[in-house]
Amino acid sequence: MLCFEVWRNGEKLTTAGVSEGIVSVILHWVGKGPNASSIAASSTEAIPGINCVVGGIEGVTSMDWYDTDQLKVGDELRVRLISSDHSDPPIRSQTPPRGNPDWIKKHRPDGA
Repeated sequence: MLCFEVWRNGEKLTTAGVSEGIVSVILHWVGKGPNASSIAASSTEAIPGINCVVGGIEGVTSMDWYDTDQLKVGDELRVRLISSDHSDPPIRSQTPPRGNPDWIKKHRPDGA
């Protein structure tokens, strides 16, 4: 299967893949306030407002292989496309319980 091999600063973080579905690497930064970009660029610690997620969906199950908000200026992220018989197990996965009345009552205020 097609997998995403994800690296940070020369260290392999994960190999993510599904037999049928979606695999994504999302890196985003949200800067709020005056001079947010300058503040982020001059930070020596984790950049405020940054996040990187390696995730996917297979069937109705969503999964994450990697999730961090601890990226710094100078970090290098690399994604390599590989062919592999298997991926790493995800750190999180969630399958929504469709039609489960107890779940509906818990998660929907109107219980409908």
